[in-house]
Amino acid sequence: MFKGYLFFDIDGTLEDSYHGKGMSQRTLEALGKARENGYACIISSGRGLGGLRSYMELMDGFVFSDGAGIMIRGQEPELNPIPMELLKELEEMVLGEMDGGMLMAGLYKAFADPHEYQGMVEHAQRYPDRDVEEALRAFGLFHFEEYGGEPVLEIDVSFPSEEVEQEFIRRKNPRLGYVSTSASYGRAGRTAGEVTMQGMTKGTGAIRLVERFGGTMENTYAFGDS
Repeated sequence: MFKGYLFFDIDGTLEDSYHGKGMSQRTLEALGKARENGYACIISSGRGLGGLRSYMELMDGFVFSDGAGIMIRGQEPELNPIPMELLKELEEMVLGEMDGGMLMAGLYKAFADPHEYQGMVEHAQRYPDRDVEEALRAFGLFHFEEYGGEPVLEIDVSFPSEEVEQEFIRRKNPRLGYVSTSASYGRAGRTAGEVTMQGMTKGTGAIRLVERFGGTMENTYAFGDS
């Protein structure tokens, strides 16, 4: 039994990933000290499990895909995927009717529509020493048409305006949950958000994972940048 549970976001918290920097030595030492003192150190991220490979031996547990997946290190993950019929509804609405963007994230792969994929290409071109396509595939990013029916846990969506985002919120299937990230990502000049099954969030993922550990929320803390 752990003394308590510490949940950490990755991007902008454990890592300065916006500037291509990983964890500092001081951060690694602090995590090690926390574990020595009896605390479970746990990732809580929007990334899929494939984006957490470098943390597998470092952390005790994982909340991933915005809470749609949880896992204790060394055990099988618990998943809450979005059913295929809802994926098709979203594709028709977001891409077909709203001129939006979609990035569907599974356990180890993510599939981006052409517009979103191009945005990722432009981001990756900041690192000219690597082949862009190879770098994106190594990170688990693929073209939308390469999707083969594997479970999708979370979907990033973007919209051309706030009005379109509000229309999406009004019309989305009530079985789906939605968190707008425009306050943090909107600096890029667009509105955006994250779709999971209703009730799947980082917060509910933390509760489920602590229960799986056999602990309580009484001595639990979460750290993030937004």
